Amino acid sequence: MARRNDGLPTIEKISEEARFLMRTLLRDDLFGSVVSLSEAEKLLEPSLSLGFADYCAFLKKGGYLHIDRGDNTVAVSDRGRRISEGHEDPTFQQDIAVHFSPRLRRDEGGGDPAAGGAPAREATPARGPDAAPSPGEAMRHPEGAQEMVGGRYMRYEAIGQGGLGTVFRGKNLLLGNLIAIKEVRHVFEYVSYLSREEIVRRLRREVMAQSALEHPNLLAVHDVDFNATYPYLVMDFARGGSLKERMFRAKVEGQGTMPVEITLRYLLQLLYALEYAHGEKVVHGNLKPENVLFDRMGNVKLTDFGMGRITEKSADQPAPVYVGMGTPSYMAPEQLHGTAAVGPAADVYALGILLYEMLTGTLPGRRSPMPSKANKDVPEQLDDLFDKMTHDRIEDRYQSMSQVLDHLYRSYSPDEILDRGSLLLFHVDPLPPAGAEEAPAAAEDDAGAGGEPQKADPAITAEIRVSKEDLDAMADED
Repeated sequence: MARRNDGLPTIEKISEEARFLMRTLLRDDLFGSVVSLSEAEKLLEPSLSLGFADYCAFLKKGGYLHIDRGDNTVAVSDRGRRISEGHEDPTFQQDIAVHFSPRLRRDEGGGDPAAGGAPAREATPARGPDAAPSPGEAMRHPEGAQEMVGGRYMRYEAIGQGGLGTVFRGKNLLLGNLIAIKEVRHVFEYVSYLSREEIVRRLRREVMAQSALEHPNLLAVHDVDFNATYPYLVMDFARGGSLKERMFRAKVEGQGTMPVEITLRYLLQLLYALEYAHGEKVVHGNLKPENVLFDRMGNVKLTDFGMGRITEKSADQPAPVYVGMGTPSYMAPEQLHGTAAVGPAADVYALGILLYEMLTGTLPGRRSPMPSKANKDVPEQLDDLFDKMTHDRIEDRYQSMSQVLDHLYRSYSPDEILDRGSLLLFHVDPLPPAGAEEAPAAAEDDAGAGGEPQKADPAITAEIRVSKEDLDAMADED
């Protein structure tokens, strides 16, 4: 992979990037407990001034990393963990100076970094705390800005990775607000059966479909460049992280699972978001914890509609073979094996699997107990809901999110689902402006997509939980 022409780095810069690399490898929310070397390289390579392999060679030699080429895994040692946490190691800077000597910038004052001389610091004018980073600052701080994108966005550190590419934290330099930049890169490296033009065409189709959706529980897409070397999307920055992070945090903090009442609220928000999308003839097709994000108030922001369809093989090509865990764990049988058209019922299946994982902390298998047996805090009425959402045969499964919602509202009284401190949103506008599209049209579209006609009921509201504490915190920040 070609490196950016950043000029020769300093000891300080290499030291910070090495710490950044090890801190990222220690993030279970990105990689899990076992870190694939190739996946780590894909995620971190764009954020480093020198090659990922260069850093790994140095860190392995110094005992900061353990690399198993046979299993293609990498792990941070105890020594590396201490360095990543900011603890001083008298030999760390010295090791850098020796290992990277041929590629270090010499001090303008005559000092030699390889001999232990301190690198010169560039003078920077005083600036406000909210000002955009200067190019010099971007080069010195690996967690600061890495490069300008599209002439108006500054790209910061990587915050997530998937099969298509990497998501970076960013900033809109015109408005000053945080954004997320998704760079579609990896798909071009491992999909050999599709041309670049076909990948971009499919990406355009799915992104345009998602950007046309407007719902409080969907992550908004604000900008896109399909003509860049690596196409990118500019989206809302989900300050609340992902569902994967929240489930992981519940495990490590000893709770095991998230509270059932919170899980039900997440389920409601996902149900209403997907019911709306299906009404617009848009099927997600790639539901998984990484795609369920949250805003600063803890509300669901679903993203990545249709991204799984970008790499689908055509009818004249062999069906893909899926192994291991990951996205296939949430795929409906008809989607996994290509036995039927993928419609709203496939999203129902995936959401059922996701519900089980939220309630129990594990993915269900063929012989897994029902949710109430795996977690004593789960009420039995959710067992039947899970069962009706995850039947292998489409005709035995709930066909639409409306059916799932009906089941949920039959099982719970309103005061059990909504409580004091929650805000309500209308599911359908009870007083639409003149000329607005009629809600029944969306219901007819959903019926055409394979689901039952949806009856617009303004009395039914989608719940978004916002506590008084959250509102007070927002007021304090403002």
